[in-house]
Amino acid sequence: MSVDPSPRSWFERAIGACMSVLLAVVALYCATQVLQSILPFLIACVGVVAIIWAVWVVVQYRRDRY
Repeated sequence: MSVDPSPRSWFERAIGACMSVLLAVVALYCATQVLQSILPFLIACVGVVAIIWAVWVVVQYRRDRY
């Protein structure tokens, strides 16, 4: 079992925690920017798929009714 000869001070741990939080905020900002840029395309795709599915359901309903 190895022991670290120089334990980190509370200041170094605080700086490390702040850097971790900063990195998380930057990653979240980048993720929201990517999502914001592709959101119209995703909404359009979901709308087209929903229309195709609704037409398919109506056709199946009318075909099975007779």
